[in-house]
Amino acid sequence: MTAGPGGHSSDETIIRPATRTFFGAPPTEDLSALDAQVAFLGVPWDQGVIIPFIRSGAYAGPRLVRETRTRLRDTQPDGTSAGWFDIEAERHYLAGVRLADCGDVLVAGGDVALSHERITTATRRISERGALVAAVGGDHSISFPVGRGVAEVHGPVDVVHIDAHADFADSIYGSRFQHGSQLRRLFELPSVDHIAALGLRSVDRDQYEDLRRLGVAFASTAALLDEGPTAIVERLVRPDRGLYVSIDIDVLEGALVPATTLPEPGGLDYRGLRALLAAIAARGRIVGFDIVETSAAQPDLATAMTTAWLMIHFLSAIFGPTAETE
Repeated sequence: MTAGPGGHSSDETIIRPATRTFFGAPPTEDLSALDAQVAFLGVPWDQGVIIPFIRSGAYAGPRLVRETRTRLRDTQPDGTSAGWFDIEAERHYLAGVRLADCGDVLVAGGDVALSHERITTATRRISERGALVAAVGGDHSISFPVGRGVAEVHGPVDVVHIDAHADFADSIYGSRFQHGSQLRRLFELPSVDHIAALGLRSVDRDQYEDLRRLGVAFASTAALLDEGPTAIVERLVRPDRGLYVSIDIDVLEGALVPATTLPEPGGLDYRGLRALLAAIAARGRIVGFDIVETSAAQPDLATAMTTAWLMIHFLSAIFGPTAETE
């Protein structure tokens, strides 16, 4: 690891270790030595929130999710995950998968460009080491710098955006880096080929018209409920592609995630979102994902727990059951 300003390592200028890791994963402070199949990265950022119109607090998302307890929490002597047993499927998942927690991006308060560059640098380095990026936000504006780093290594990639909102504004109150414009920034990247936005139900007309005009594939929550997640994915997500998936937990019914930044009524239930993620995992090669908008604005343990289990279920769909239990 090379030395940076003041004798600190180069990675220490962009990340800092977590006091508690995601799912008991071994910590990794030196990204140049990362040896993992999945690398978790906290992005404690909520400077993309449209304050004062929308409550903030998503900066605490990584901490809140790390503090939850799930059945995926033990590491084997060889450093791989012990996995977890799913009684519903009667299968064991994620056993033997090498997980790592790369800590939190060191946010440069008040400096959006520098913070975004640190986020992109971290996800690019993780991707270069061959690990799947699993970024935990933070507000949804992090998807642009996170996805940019992943796409620089794996591109061209397709993006699957799962959200109650389109987040496709060109700018909001003069800013192009809000949590309502990050999908537009991803769309503009030369390393992004195609975008599918799924689960929409609260979208301004101008963004709807831009989605149609610019050829972004999209499906509303009602369409997902009517057609089913598998049919929607087969229709809108291109097969056999490198996929970057961005999950805003507000795609769920608002009552299920009260501690999210902008809850909306009429969303998917948990099993519906889980089925959607499984269909996406089966459709292409997942090269990275983010899960965002778990907020400390309203105390609610269930919201953080829901976020944690969505990560576990998505990773389980990506890697499949442990072979010896099949």
